[in-house]
Amino acid sequence: MEVKPSIVFAESVYMTEEAIKRLSNAAKVVWAECESEKELIETLNREKAKVVVSEYFPITARLMDSVPSLRGVVVYGVGYDHIDIEAASERGIYVANARGANAESVAEHVFTMILALSRKIFQAHSFVKEGKWRKREESSLPKSLTPSDLKGKTIGIIGFGAIGSRVGAIAKCFGMRVLVYDPYVPVEKVKNAGAEQVSLETLMKSSDYVTLHCVLSDETRGMIGERELKLMKPTAYLINASRGGVIVEEALIRALRENWIAGAGLDVFAEEPLKPDNPLLRMDNVILSPHIAGGSREALDNVSLPVCEEALRIIRDEVPVNLVNRRQLKTKGYRV
Repeated sequence: MEVKPSIVFAESVYMTEEAIKRLSNAAKVVWAECESEKELIETLNREKAKVVVSEYFPITARLMDSVPSLRGVVVYGVGYDHIDIEAASERGIYVANARGANAESVAEHVFTMILALSRKIFQAHSFVKEGKWRKREESSLPKSLTPSDLKGKTIGIIGFGAIGSRVGAIAKCFGMRVLVYDPYVPVEKVKNAGAEQVSLETLMKSSDYVTLHCVLSDETRGMIGERELKLMKPTAYLINASRGGVIVEEALIRALRENWIAGAGLDVFAEEPLKPDNPLLRMDNVILSPHIAGGSREALDNVSLPVCEEALRIIRDEVPVNLVNRRQLKTKGYRV
């Protein structure tokens, strides 16, 4: 009887019935739910796994060296900052993700935050719930509840991949001017989307809303710090639904306290979950959510299929379509 290759899921994640069925037809699917790297290494070696699927579980050089059967890592989702990309590339290990699968979910979450901030939704909600609304006349309301329209405002998008470009498309529907900073995207793509490619400095200075949509890497870690925040308008808002490490959190906290900027909408943080003493929890000019931007019901369905397909490609010794480390593998002489 033919022995099926093994695909190990490092954590318990949602997969559609169709995706599980397709995986099970071609491979042995193992749900590890490991508590430590040692435990995961033992599981991978016991199963002689060719593929490990990870949402947040760190996949390190030590793990790769300890599992000789490993041929690929599939990210459950888009962000891959928990994977040692350089180590994988040196060892000829594919790293694939579900690029674009949750783009709509993240983009809609971003605009939920933008609208909540611009329309003062949370302040207005509290004003009514606390019994402070006693007169119908608009003039009796505090100026802090005065909302602002999005039409005619400028949104600055840092990172113009699947998510960033979708945010841009929604922004155009609101009649917003769209600025883009992404040195890896052709100017023509930005132009065709009705947006303008500008420098990071110009984007920070000119935007009423700045939203981050880049992966966390050595290049992007801490790219939004004190200098960048001080470039922003005092009436501007910062939105982050990418990775917390892209922002220097201490600088952002200071910017919010000292009113360098008007506020922020944050779905991701330097450390997750937030510690109870994090100053962000006590700020009125911040909207917080627990890293759920990409987790809509529809997005989870959308993620399942590419995760399944990429895992199956790897066990068939094919090159993944959404290959994260294509450039690094090519540089090192591997087939891509």
